[in-house]
Amino acid sequence: MLAAEARIATERPTRYLVQLCKHFDNKGRHLTHRPRTHTPPNAPDIRPDQILVEWTDSDGTLRLPWGQCTLRATPGMLRVRVEAEDQENLGRLQDLVTTHIGRFSRRDPLTVDWNPSEATVDRPGEATPTRQRHGGRTKFVVIGMTTVAVALHLALGGTVLAQMSWTGWVVGFLATVVVMKVTLLGRLALHHHGRRTE
Repeated sequence: MLAAEARIATERPTRYLVQLCKHFDNKGRHLTHRPRTHTPPNAPDIRPDQILVEWTDSDGTLRLPWGQCTLRATPGMLRVRVEAEDQENLGRLQDLVTTHIGRFSRRDPLTVDWNPSEATVDRPGEATPTRQRHGGRTKFVVIGMTTVAVALHLALGGTVLAQMSWTGWVVGFLATVVVMKVTLLGRLALHHHGRRTE
């Protein structure tokens, strides 16, 4: 396996680490739906489910079908390591990271200089970070809670409406209100969870 490393001097390493990881996690699908100018040259088509992004405030990992990128924020520096099976894929990862760092640091441009590195699975003496997988289980919990809330609202609404003589138009109105309310609460819960895990 081939590897390369870049040590990027910056006063805000955590900011760039989180921004890169969030970009690929939230918009990781961009690799499949953006114009070709956004993807590295000759990049293979990849599906969103082939992108895995995990991060904390100090460490991050991006896994793509053509390699892996590991990020580490240290005081005054963002360390980036890319690994791939061959030189072509290593170059793709380097271009991807360099392009995004350049875009994210337009106001105060950062320099990304790549150096060859030995490929290793784990480095002795370095702790493996506790990873946060954003999305996944939380979305299922929110969907489950939303389903329960809808069922309760419909049951209560049905009971009330069964007792009334003018149920025709009220059913449509209440169903619309319930759906809008549940949708809003679900989106707020997902948004709140996303901000809490940053």
